[in-house]
Amino acid sequence: MRHERWFILPLSFACAVVVDVASAFEPPAHAALDPPDAQADAPADAPADDARDLDTIRIFGAPRPRRALPGTVDTLDAATLRDGQRRVHLSEALQRVPGVSGFDRNNYAQDLQIQSRGFGARSTFGIRGIRLIVDGIPASAADGQGQAATFPLDTLDRIDILRAPLALQYGNASGGAIVGESVLDGLPAHAVDAWVGSHASRRVALRSDGGARDWRWRASASAFETDGVRAQSAAERRQFNAIAEWSPSDAGRLRVVVNSLRQPEAQDPLGLDRASYARDPDGTAAAALAFDTRKRTAEDQLGLDWRHDGEATTWWAGAWRTRREVMQGLSIPVAAQRAPTSAGGVIDVARDSTGLNAGLRRDWSALALTVGVEAARMDEVRRGFENYTGSAAAPTLGVRGALRRDERNRVDTLDAHLLADVRLGEHWSGLVGVRRAWLRFRSDDRYLAPGNGDDSGGVRRAETAVSVGLSRQWTHGEAFAAWGRGYETPTLNETAYRPDGGAGFNIALRPARTHSAELGLRWRFGTAGDAAGALRAPAGGPHRLSLSVYRIDGRDEIVPATSGGGRSSFVNAGGTRREGVEVGLSGPLGRAWRYTLAASAIDARFTETYGFLANGAVRTVPAGSRVPGIPRGEVYADVAWASPTDRWRIAAEALAVGEVAVDDINSDTAAGHVRVALRAEWRGQARASGPRLGAFARVDNLFDHRHVGSVIVNEGNARFFEPASGRTWTVGLRADW
Repeated sequence: MRHERWFILPLSFACAVVVDVASAFEPPAHAALDPPDAQADAPADAPADDARDLDTIRIFGAPRPRRALPGTVDTLDAATLRDGQRRVHLSEALQRVPGVSGFDRNNYAQDLQIQSRGFGARSTFGIRGIRLIVDGIPASAADGQGQAATFPLDTLDRIDILRAPLALQYGNASGGAIVGESVLDGLPAHAVDAWVGSHASRRVALRSDGGARDWRWRASASAFETDGVRAQSAAERRQFNAIAEWSPSDAGRLRVVVNSLRQPEAQDPLGLDRASYARDPDGTAAAALAFDTRKRTAEDQLGLDWRHDGEATTWWAGAWRTRREVMQGLSIPVAAQRAPTSAGGVIDVARDSTGLNAGLRRDWSALALTVGVEAARMDEVRRGFENYTGSAAAPTLGVRGALRRDERNRVDTLDAHLLADVRLGEHWSGLVGVRRAWLRFRSDDRYLAPGNGDDSGGVRRAETAVSVGLSRQWTHGEAFAAWGRGYETPTLNETAYRPDGGAGFNIALRPARTHSAELGLRWRFGTAGDAAGALRAPAGGPHRLSLSVYRIDGRDEIVPATSGGGRSSFVNAGGTRREGVEVGLSGPLGRAWRYTLAASAIDARFTETYGFLANGAVRTVPAGSRVPGIPRGEVYADVAWASPTDRWRIAAEALAVGEVAVDDINSDTAAGHVRVALRAEWRGQARASGPRLGAFARVDNLFDHRHVGSVIVNEGNARFFEPASGRTWTVGLRADW
């Protein structure tokens, strides 16, 4: 009952807010809803009340007005992604989005951890529980695992972040979808920028845009290096991204996308236990140094997308191919590596993914139907080697040794979806979607040895996602309600090891299923003629408010059983429940100042007691325990000033993060913290000839507050804590022409 009351209070509050605000701001009966492109012909110096590029969102293959979208969605534009930012991590911009967390592990071997309403917290590396898409190409593999490092922050013009239940229509993910998009205008433009910072960090990036006749293109390349915050945390990264568009007619467009990522060196300092972290927050686990824990990554991607936009019919078709190779050295003790069923201490994986999709949207006066299909195949060669050579009595650690694992794995997926977009009169609209997925996992074990039998096997699954939403629009905003049922299947990594220590794939791991509901409000105030005119800033545009309350009930949620030395096993929990509130507010403070506020609170708990066998012992998780890895809440705020000519910009940022439980029995927590950052930018005057110069500087964690940046959930050696860096500085230069 305690959890029921927790949710009813904010839900009742939200309903009251919707009713009161709607009553106060509803226009006369003859007033019509502003169309999405109402500002299309506005003069260049007009207030940015309704920037067209933020008033529509491409969802499920077709554009849709944001203000008629029955679900929570936020957009990060190009300026937010790049101005005054280091552009190394997606987390730099995601902290502005309520309910979405980006935790920098300061560990490039494990990549960024991103959460959406608490989903993704269990991931020991990469992105889990969130669907990633970049320029129409999935950045999530067929089994659901994704990597944030593949997002080309130098070239994207916008990133849309959708949360459940609306995003459940994207398929195999419980937490939502992050969709990046580049918009090519064909105008020639070139830029080069570079920065240096703390811990011998440095980055240089180049970008070029152009066009000729029916062609437009954009290409960028970047190189990043760092010595790392801790010993054994140095990293290098090289990235290339190119996009070309051919438009043989006003209605047709062919897009070609090429991405390449090279991470030849990413050392892994591992986590720290409580005593080690208290003694030296910048310390490194002794096992990381002994075994030279590290990771090497290479990924190449090619995508094609054809789109035809007719007056009433839009259709599209696409294809992509991805090659990903990973080599990772772990800190598995030699004795454990010598066990007959051990897969060794070095992971060597090569994945080839191929996908196809196609869709059709047909519009009528009050109804639009979208149908689509998507098929993907992922072939994986996974091998394991000992991370030592020589005898067990006198081993040479950190060197690839004898073969201990050899598998050929395959994942096949086929998805079909149907979406009905209904306009219910002048002010109401609805959205109904159904997605059906068929999945097949297959493993062929080619390593047979005494004590290690044939672990081949396979499983077939079929899952369905459903979402329903209703929205009511007014002149200055809308209120919406949505419900959805989603699913999330185990990845190959999650089925790779059994929690009981036995050999073979963890076939017993079942898909997770969720039921989610939310109420929300989006509103603009402070514009000419509205009842909040006292807050109006004519040159600064409107204030924007978003409010969402939600509840998500889960069954068979996939949670970590054990995690140690880079190897994790997973089990199904019983019931889970997430209840939360998200608030976003932004706008002008006079002509020169602007503010942003993003706040969220979440209560995520196991609602049923469950147990499992891990490392020879039964582990019991009592009902009422907090789901680990999820902060109780977050608040981000910034205040920015711009000079009248916009040549100078200065801003202060603050981020408060609540405490985080480190394991499912809540034996310890990472304390909450507050950190402050300052940034400043200078932009030179544009000239008819020669480059336009610019510079920026920023100081992060201004007050040098030592805190935990991320936790490794259920780490088997109690090395839960991944330290964040202390005070850091960055200075950079830019030239564009």
